[in-house]
Amino acid sequence: METINNDIHYLTESLEHRESATEQEAQAADYVLERLRPYVDEAHKTGFGVVDNFRLVMAAYYGELVVTCVLAFWWPTVAFFYGLCIFLAYVAEFMGYPVFSRLFAYFESYSVSGFREGDNPDRLLVFTAYLDTGTNPVPDASGLPVLRYVHRALMTGMVLILATCLVDSYGVYTDVANPFTWWIRLGGIVVFGITAGIVLLASFNAEASQGANHNASGIAALLEIAQRLHKRRIRKASVLFYFSGGHYANMAGMRALVREIISVKKETYIINLEGVGAGELCYTESEGLLMRTACSKRLIDAASRRAKRYKARSARVRDFATAAYLPLLRGLNVISLVGLDKDNLPLHYGIGEDTRQGVDAAAILNAARFAESIGRALVNGREATDEEAFEAAVE
Repeated sequence: METINNDIHYLTESLEHRESATEQEAQAADYVLERLRPYVDEAHKTGFGVVDNFRLVMAAYYGELVVTCVLAFWWPTVAFFYGLCIFLAYVAEFMGYPVFSRLFAYFESYSVSGFREGDNPDRLLVFTAYLDTGTNPVPDASGLPVLRYVHRALMTGMVLILATCLVDSYGVYTDVANPFTWWIRLGGIVVFGITAGIVLLASFNAEASQGANHNASGIAALLEIAQRLHKRRIRKASVLFYFSGGHYANMAGMRALVREIISVKKETYIINLEGVGAGELCYTESEGLLMRTACSKRLIDAASRRAKRYKARSARVRDFATAAYLPLLRGLNVISLVGLDKDNLPLHYGIGEDTRQGVDAAAILNAARFAESIGRALVNGREATDEEAFEAAVE
């Protein structure tokens, strides 16, 4: 566990933070690259463009909803089509499709990849963890369910405003007026104006996190898995270790991985690790903020058969987006291993508490072994009673 402690120490204390598109993120990527190289056939660092502050993008969308409400007072038909474009673009951004965020200035972020060739080139096993840190909008994870309900309310407000525009567009041709539309639009101006202001202020006044549990713990776990698989190879599949940058820039690094996986059309299974340094180790059965998406049945079955050995349990994550969220939306075979409390919320989520002192190296090692066991079970296509039986089968 000494190497795990060393990794956590460097990523959280030698570096002040690892925010995307910063020098610190680049240094973290260089560190991970050098640690990974001895354990893989090929390793490299990849640069890509990200929006420097994604909250500015969200503030811009909420501001455009204010414009839609104002426009609707005079030209409801024009406001409907304008607002519909804004709404669809907003939903697309949350699904990982950049629309108006492409108009913002881009800065360079980094991901790190390590690859080991297997006997079956058409089967790919991916272990992934995100590399960067963010500026969490709530001081404690208990605020995440509130944010989810607020976001749902805002989405409902967007639909309601579009509905009033459509009703008034019909009323223009039938000489019928709805007395409530004026108040709904006025309320929309107030609500979305305040929301845009709050998000805008948060984008400039947020404090960077050390990111010990989120997600230096996942990085350390992946490096541990790479070391273990170097000693006892998985031969029936190629293995990719992917440390994605730009996670807090609308999962830019994960978008790049998903595009590549979809283009090569291999049988792919992704095991995501994050926040595994504290809390009860869990494997996700489903994830999703707006709608629930089921994780891979094969991965869930492999995890459930080995959960007792590693003191893990199943969980449904709905109050925050893991790095598995985007590939799940694309229909890929994914599962997350994450440390949660009894309410299925992440541990040490707040900026002030996400430090090295709150991370347990033994928990990280246990998560790494659990992920390795799931991968071996999936690739070998057989059941085993313990890890040693799997390792013997691979050898």
